[in-house]
Formats: sequence, structure tokens, C-alpha cells
Amino acid sequence: MELPVGVNRRYASIAGVLLVILWCWVAFDRPYSFPSHISWNIYSNGPQAPPTIDVFDFPIVDSPAIQRVCANTDFNDTITFVCDEPGGSVAEVRNAILTCVRYAISAGANLLIPRITMREDYTGEHVGNLTTFDYLFDTNHFISSLDKLCPGMRLYGTAEESTYSPITLIAESLLEESKTGQIQSKSWNKLFYEWLGTQINLITHPVVVELSHSSLKYPIHDDEDQFVETFGKILKVAPDVRNLATITLIKLSEELSSPFDISQPILPDVFLGIHFSTLRQPDTIDLANFHYAIQSKYYLERAISLGFPTIYVSSDDETNIAQFAIDAQSLGIKITSKLDLLKGVDRQSLLRLTPDQRAMVDYLVLSKASQFAGVGHSTLAWNIALGRHQYAPQAAYLDGPQMLNDQLSQIYGTPKARPEFFASMWP
Repeated sequence: MELPVGVNRRYASIAGVLLVILWCWVAFDRPYSFPSHISWNIYSNGPQAPPTIDVFDFPIVDSPAIQRVCANTDFNDTITFVCDEPGGSVAEVRNAILTCVRYAISAGANLLIPRITMREDYTGEHVGNLTTFDYLFDTNHFISSLDKLCPGMRLYGTAEESTYSPITLIAESLLEESKTGQIQSKSWNKLFYEWLGTQINLITHPVVVELSHSSLKYPIHDDEDQFVETFGKILKVAPDVRNLATITLIKLSEELSSPFDISQPILPDVFLGIHFSTLRQPDTIDLANFHYAIQSKYYLERAISLGFPTIYVSSDDETNIAQFAIDAQSLGIKITSKLDLLKGVDRQSLLRLTPDQRAMVDYLVLSKASQFAGVGHSTLAWNIALGRHQYAPQAAYLDGPQMLNDQLSQIYGTPKARPEFFASMWP
């Protein structure tokens, strides 16, 4: 084939090679980026916030206490636990998953990676649908941590990998009461295998146990303190939510014109973080505390006593935030929230999340608040306060004058009126 006049054959050959290389790059290493979210996220197609330092990231869990428990457990490769798909608040989902994993360790069982029931979204389209673990948590971190801590436990990724019909077990039915009336878990392994023997005569094929359990029943303090303090770290919040929470703190620092090191576990003398819980069905304990007016009074008084001019607020009902800003204005207290701080592409990323995913942003930001306050019926408030307590080792923090008091957090309510939170919620 003749080249056009004036075209050098050598340069044409080089151009041809470059075109082939470019074609291969496009075909096999595409220059555009895939969505960072996987298929479960129905809001994943929009632009994402630019990468930032992730101050809520942490390495896989290193816990000698958990490793000792797993090393002393005989894992049975023929038994797999399937967790009851948890729903509810992010704190309730988190606690349910951790409790199910703890039962699986007790039994020496394999585990199907838990799925989550979607509680709500803004379209109403997906309420009650099951979604994957990645909806709220970092799957790779969960797998890597359990691989290190409990190498005898096998993790299954999908239900198809465990094809046998499950046997259903209510976990608490095997918990025993001590002579003092306290529920204890030490004999759960023995009782589980006794129960299993009543269900099948001989283990001749893989056994799948579908585990359901009641909220806040497992006695976590049967384990040693280091186990309790580190076990919750097998769950790490999903990366996109961590990114938005980090940006929220950066924007808060900029807004306050007071640069602070957001990598610190607790940010000293910067802001009060609060959580309104007004949508939960009232019960008979501290009935008045379910109402906005009472919670607002508590939080404004707390801000004044601390001398903090800024409150970061979250709420299960976002209309409370606007009302609280009005109530605080006359006192010269500035109210801010994730919706105030995130702008442009960051706000778009936030608004594409479901309410529970957005609540995780608050969960992370409030974990670093200089001071935190919530009410005693809120699972989210308790989970945040218990997690922060490791940085405030105050011995009598459950003895009053409120339901929880330490150097960093306050949960309003009658002392010792809700003992199940301390007894059964993993920090």
C-alpha cells in the first residue's frame, strides 16, 4: 500500500503502534473510573466528593483477647450460622450483627456474611428490601479482621454457598440465669450442641442454623474487658460515608476559623454534639424525655454550662434541627449540621444516601465531639457515648445524676433505668 506523498513511513509506523497501545489501554485499563459503589447502592450514579484524608479509617483489628477466645474454641466446619437480617437504627443494626458474630464464635460455627434490611429511603421504593453488608459497613475490613482473629471460622459470601435448608434457633433460649438472676453465656456452647442433638441425629452433611435473637439480651461483660472494648472494631463504616464525615469535620473547622487536628479521637474544646430522638415510640421510662421541648431544654442548658458557642446537631426527625436553630439563636449559640456544612458535590453525595446511611455520617462526627449529649431511650446516643467512654475512664459513670455521665458524654434520664444498654450494647 502506497503512503500519501510527504508522509514518512517511519513516522507512520510509530503512529500505528501508538494507536494500538491506546486501543489496548481503552479496552483493558479504561481511562474513565467505575462507580466506587457496588450495585446495592441505588443512589451511586452521581458525582462523588474528591478524595480526602480518611480520619475514620483504622487497620484490621488486633486483639489478643479475641484471639484467645477463638484459639480456645473448637470450630466445626460443618456448621454455618446465618444471622437474622437486622433492621432498625444504625446502632441497632450494628449491635445485632456483632451479637450474631459473637454467638457464631461461641458455637465454633462458620458464618454467612450478614445482610441488612433497609429500613427506609426517600422514595419508599426499597423499604424492607434486603441488601448486602456493604450498605453500611466495610466488607473487606470485616473479613480481614475475622480471618486474623478467628482463622478457624470460614466466612461465606452468599447464601448460594450454603445450600441446605436452615434450622431456626432463637439464641436467647439457650442462655441460662445464674443463682443471682443474671443471664450468663459461659455455657452457651455446651447448650447449643445439646440442642443441635435434638434437631438432628447425626451430622452427616453441612448444617445451616438461622439465628435470631432479641435486641439487647446478650451479656457482653461475660467476656474480658479488652474483648468488649475491641470487638466492635470488626465493623468499620463504609468508605463513602467515612469520606463525607471527614469532609464534614474539615468544613466545620473552616467555619469556626479555628483549625484543629481532626485525626484526634476526641476534639478538645471545639463543639458540643447532640442527638434528638423524638420519633421512637414512647415507653413508661422518662416519658417526658421523648419530646422535643424537653430535649431542647437539656441541650441548650448543657451548651451554656460548657460555654460552647457551637452545637453540631443530628436528629431522627430533621424538622427538629430547624426549630432548634431558632431556639438557640436568642442565646447566641450557633447550630450546625451535616446539611449546613456539606456544599456542592459533597451535599449531592449526601442527598443520594438513604436516611440510615446519612445517619452514619452523624454517628462518626458525633464520636469525635468535644462533648456529647443524648437521651436514654436512643440506641444511637448510647452507642456513641459507650464508644467514647474508652477515652473517659470515669468509674462511676452510670451512678447519676443522669443515666450516663463521664468526662465526655451525658445521656439524660433516670440513672440505672435502662440497664440493658450497658449490659448488652457493644461499644
